[in-house]
Amino acid sequence: MANIIRAVFALFWLVATCFLGFLAFILIQTEGNPKILWGWLVMCGFTFLSVTFLAYTLIFGHHERDEDHHHDAPQA
Repeated sequence: MANIIRAVFALFWLVATCFLGFLAFILIQTEGNPKILWGWLVMCGFTFLSVTFLAYTLIFGHHERDEDHHHDAPQA
């Protein structure tokens, strides 16, 4: 089940990245005002960073837990 969730979020990251790249491409071609263009490009960049951080956290953020180590186990 965990691998399915990771695959779904990897696909989500890929689709979001492609969409943001397409959006930036269209904006560069159509927007004439440089201030508005930079605003859109910064927004695309922040969105890409957010999506990348979310996907990274969900795909690579798992930890294998070792059952031998317990904090409340008595020390001999």
